[in-house]
Amino acid sequence: SFTREIDVERYPILESHVLNGKPVVPLALIAEWLSHGALHENPGFMVHGLDDLRLLNGIKIDQKKPKIRLLAGKPRKRGALFEVDVELRDGFKDGREVIHSTAKAILTDNLSQAPGHTHRDEIELTAYSKTVEEVYDKILFHGSQLRGIQSILSVSPRGMTARILTAPAPVKWLKEPLRNRWILDPLVLDAAFQLAMVCCYEEKGDVSLPSYCASYRQYRHKFPSDEVVV
Repeated sequence: SFTREIDVERYPILESHVLNGKPVVPLALIAEWLSHGALHENPGFMVHGLDDLRLLNGIKIDQKKPKIRLLAGKPRKRGALFEVDVELRDGFKDGREVIHSTAKAILTDNLSQAPGHTHRDEIELTAYSKTVEEVYDKILFHGSQLRGIQSILSVSPRGMTARILTAPAPVKWLKEPLRNRWILDPLVLDAAFQLAMVCCYEEKGDVSLPSYCASYRQYRHKFPSDEVVV
């Protein structure tokens, strides 16, 4: 579907996602690329979600600039929806092609009605003691452009709730965006992963990095322009 050389000059957002001294592509941005790859080969459809999103090898930026390739299979009918295998690859290691990420993109020509949602009572019980500044200073590593959590409203052993910013236009993050607006919202997704890291820290005393997402569904064409609750 496309090839791209990745570096911080073309992708300045990566300066806000540095691990062990090296910029690393966030899984939330990879999810956006996989979604674009599926749509690129199937015009007229919309992304309804992703299944089995896996991060197999992180994309780290060092002296050698990665040149990623996005591959998309043919759509398969799945009830009223279509399923497309998508993969993000880059070069060879030990004679085998490196696969960074895989997923099944779920496409539709008509977004379905979102299921009803009610807040789970057990998540609403306890106010969170740390400020957002403390969270980003002591628990998370994200730089200014990826600091999407605005306030953590509550915490319990079963989850957390927070107010989260939505992403600015793609041109604010990337010099060569694939589209002029996001398919998903990578700041919302990344901040949701961040919230899971904070929850893990509070329950286990350590953080986790996202490597797998069983299922994601989207029921609207675009996210609100200001914030959402996660």
